[in-house]
Amino acid sequence: MGNELTVVLCDNQKNDISGTETVIREWLAQPGHENIVLEVFGDPRELNRHVLSGKLSDIYVLGISSHGVNGIAIGKSVRSYGTPAQLIYVTRSGTHALEAYGLHALRYIVKPDIREELFSALDLALLVRRAAAAEKITVRMNGEVRSIAADSVVYIENNVRNMKYVLSDGTAISGKRRNISFEDYFAPYLASGRFVQTHKSFIVNTKYIRALRQTSLLLAGGVQVPISRRHAEEVSKAYAGTLR
Repeated sequence: MGNELTVVLCDNQKNDISGTETVIREWLAQPGHENIVLEVFGDPRELNRHVLSGKLSDIYVLGISSHGVNGIAIGKSVRSYGTPAQLIYVTRSGTHALEAYGLHALRYIVKPDIREELFSALDLALLVRRAAAAEKITVRMNGEVRSIAADSVVYIENNVRNMKYVLSDGTAISGKRRNISFEDYFAPYLASGRFVQTHKSFIVNTKYIRALRQTSLLLAGGVQVPISRRHAEEVSKAYAGTLR
């Protein structure tokens, strides 16, 4: 898809999905949205199968039905990958708002008057996704320089001057750093609060933290990285920040 972004709309209520789709297509018709693709699912089970198979999108606009697989279940499936996808809920009831915001949903919009709020939510979702995509980490490998999205890095492992970048899709990239300390090399990312050093040899992207254990962090995908005594306090604070 190149530089395209994908918006997914899913609702099993025909009247509701039609109205929401009309609003989204109106938003897509605005200047600057030419590279955004809309995918529509009338069956939440089908979308959930897509997500669980690893077919992820950038922005999800989800309805919440009272039975079967609903938007909350889909949101949980999306979040299980540690993806930076933005979740927007559009529904007729405020019943599931706490669950939605527990999944770090961007907005929870209650019908019927959704146009203004949905436009605003989509604008914000697009801004967040583009800003995240714009932040890069430079990797020096085999005499070449490559840029990777900081948002896609789950953790970085250091061995002398050899670096391993493990990405959210499961791939690993090896590179070298210049003759400065591991901490200084990544100082801007650590200062931003988006990354935390857990050990002299590990730096972790806080968005992929799933659980704090006594001597390790559990990350998305089941990976564990060690926590040293020196970094225990800052790791604890970083973990607390992920629970807000």
